[in-house]
Amino acid sequence: MRSLLIFFGIFAFIGTVCFFLGVYLLFNTMEKNSSWVEANGSISGFDGETPVIAFDYNGNEVTFRSNFSSSDMRAGDEVVVYFPPDNPQEAEIKSFFSQWFLPIFLFAFGLVFEAVGVIGGAKQLKRVNAKRDLFTHGKGRKTLVPIADVIVDGSFKVNGRSPFVIVCQYHDAVSNKVFEFKSDYIWYNPAELLKDKKEMDVYVDPNDLTRYYMDTSFLPKKA
Repeated sequence: MRSLLIFFGIFAFIGTVCFFLGVYLLFNTMEKNSSWVEANGSISGFDGETPVIAFDYNGNEVTFRSNFSSSDMRAGDEVVVYFPPDNPQEAEIKSFFSQWFLPIFLFAFGLVFEAVGVIGGAKQLKRVNAKRDLFTHGKGRKTLVPIADVIVDGSFKVNGRSPFVIVCQYHDAVSNKVFEFKSDYIWYNPAELLKDKKEMDVYVDPNDLTRYYMDTSFLPKKA
C-alpha cells in the first residue's frame, strides 16, 4: 500500500513541478510579447545544426544563434524575431511553435500527472487509513463476504502489467443494497489459491459500508 502512495506521490510531485514551470513559461512568453520589439530577419547560415539569424536594428546588423530550429529551415529564409529593446543580442525567433509549444506542453503534461498523482494518492491514502482503523486497530466489523470474481484492473499499469483484484459482493438487508468490496492490488493471479475459498474476511465501518478493508494477508507475497 505504502509503495503505491510513494508511486502516486512521485507522479504528483513531477506533475506539480511541470505545471508551475509551464505556468511560469506562459507568463514569461506573454511578458515578452508585450514588451519586446519585433523585427524581420533572415537565416544567414548554420553553426552545425544551429541556425544563425541576422537582422537590422537601428542601422546595425545583429546576429544571434537561435535556440529554436526545424528541419525545413534553409539559409536565406526570412524569419520574424523579437528582442528586448535594450539588448538585441537576446533576440529569439518569434513563431507560435517556438513561443508556445513548450509552455503549453509542460502545463498540460503537469496537469495530467498532477491529477493522476493526487487522485490516485487520495484513493490509496483512504485505503491505508481504512486498514489502520478497521483492521489494525480493530474498529471494523469483521464480515464474511462471498467472492464474486477475480478481475484484472486494466485502469492501472506498472511496466505494462495490470494487477489482479478480488471482488466480493455483500447484500445489506437493512438498506437492501448490494455493496462491492475490492481487495488491494495483487501482482499475480490468485485464482488457484482461492479455488477452495468461497468467502473473504472484510472489515467494514459499521457506520459507512463503503469504507472497508479486505484481508488478503493469507495470500503469499510475490517473489
